[in-house]
Amino acid sequence: MSAALPSPSFDRNEVRARFALDYVRDRHRRLIAGEEVIVHCHHYNSRIQRTVEGAAGIDGKAIFRTAARTAFLRQITAGFRDGDDETARWAVAEELFAELGYGSLDLADPASDTVHQSAGHFVEGWGVAFADQSKPVCTLAEGFIEAAFMAVRGESVEVRETHCMHCGASQCSFSIRRGVEAWTAPSRPARRESVSTSADAELADSNIDDNAIIQAVVGLPIRGGDDGLIPAFGVYLANTPADFYNQVAIEFVEAMSESGQRETACRLLSEAGESCAMNTFRGIMDSAEWEALVAPMLQEPADTLFALVALSNAFGWGNWRITEHEPGETLEIVSFNGYEALGFLESRGQATQAQCWMLQGVSAGMMALVYGEGSFSERFGTYLTEEHDCIAKGNTMCAFAVEES
Repeated sequence: MSAALPSPSFDRNEVRARFALDYVRDRHRRLIAGEEVIVHCHHYNSRIQRTVEGAAGIDGKAIFRTAARTAFLRQITAGFRDGDDETARWAVAEELFAELGYGSLDLADPASDTVHQSAGHFVEGWGVAFADQSKPVCTLAEGFIEAAFMAVRGESVEVRETHCMHCGASQCSFSIRRGVEAWTAPSRPARRESVSTSADAELADSNIDDNAIIQAVVGLPIRGGDDGLIPAFGVYLANTPADFYNQVAIEFVEAMSESGQRETACRLLSEAGESCAMNTFRGIMDSAEWEALVAPMLQEPADTLFALVALSNAFGWGNWRITEHEPGETLEIVSFNGYEALGFLESRGQATQAQCWMLQGVSAGMMALVYGEGSFSERFGTYLTEEHDCIAKGNTMCAFAVEES
């Protein structure tokens, strides 16, 4: 085993500055190192992982790991600068992982057969949602480390988690196996962007200043702290490449479809989105930030729904607007450039069916959160969403109709 690399020849603050957020206001897009990133919390990320990896008859871990490897390879590489030595390039990978909110990786000794992680976003997520299940949960980190070796050294390695804090270990450990079959990341699909704008639909009125909410949220430092985690709004947030989510969802549906389980796969993805809305937004609504910024705008229950939509736009989900709403009963909402529909177009071409599973679930979850009664489990599934138009099908916008189930 070789010794670790020499002492750092880089400025850590300068490396972190390479990952400054660029928010594209007219499209509601968050960019870090050239990649569109989506803000989601540990509730959604752990549930989408459990959904994919827990499905019988498919290799869900491979889907999750490979999607991470592909998306993060591009993002790590984009953080490199002319003149970076190998030590600096490993630092770029470490700092990107932390900046995005996924935890703290130690990549200081790339010649070692083991990489350690002292804090993990998925450890936090599974600890809250699935504490009764004991298994290694840091599959995304496996893919990230594989991407880091390829980005820094052009080396194909196989990474597997051997010890996990979710299972009681003091730190997560990943074995590095060299000499594996070489892999090449697929090229990034040509970017597509919807030309639709809010002028293409008649929007419903509210008492909410959505621009003020968006501006305030975009101004928040949603970036990893010293431990690489982002505690905010009562949850742990992470900035994840949209391409990662899209590849996971598309390949999961395709794999499940091979055994005649497409409808089940789509329902499970939507349920993860519904859980995301109820848990993430509940935490936000209980936060000091909400009390200071949003609460003064609220004059009636429907205003809460409009405020949540503004927050989702600030999180990079797209340009999402309410067109009709009957409080407690129905909701009509449109998306002019949702990342799911555009991602499907980019990687698979035009679809014959709607593709926005997360937004379908979130639409129902927001209605249940705002108007439902009882515990979360009692509210879950009380509203249903139909996506009757979808950009992935060739429509000019995605349109969702929500009503009580």
